[in-house]
Amino acid sequence: MGSHADFPPLVIRAHYSPRLALFAGVNHALASALVWALPLGIHGVALMLLVAASAGYVGYVHVLARAPWSIRSATWLVDGTWLLILASGRQLPAHLSASTFVSLPLVVLNFRCGWWYRRALPLFSDALDAGELRRLRQQLRIRTMDAISDRQPMR
Repeated sequence: MGSHADFPPLVIRAHYSPRLALFAGVNHALASALVWALPLGIHGVALMLLVAASAGYVGYVHVLARAPWSIRSATWLVDGTWLLILASGRQLPAHLSASTFVSLPLVVLNFRCGWWYRRALPLFSDALDAGELRRLRQQLRIRTMDAISDRQPMR
């Protein structure tokens, strides 16, 4: 099995994902229904405003990618680091976090950008073409296996 250095840089440019929009919409609608079903009184209104603010944030940042801090593209460089290009045009060096989630329909890339800042890039299977998503999952699997093989055995 080859290492990550054997592959050219992988550039990920996700486009609009109807699945992500549906997922976010359904989750926020269910949260709203739950808030109204609970006997919270006046606190329910405040909680409902928070759910609405969360829906707006997720729609603006992740679904539509219109916020200046939204990730427009991510490039996995040969040395294993990432270069994130934000909607504002700013370029951010980043490292992939261990909390990255990989499955067939969904990949969530979690990045660390310095000490305090974190970024996430949710990718449903309709946000990328099949070959690009397959290559990403393959390289993530290779990276994970390399990290496991580099560990010392437990004593």
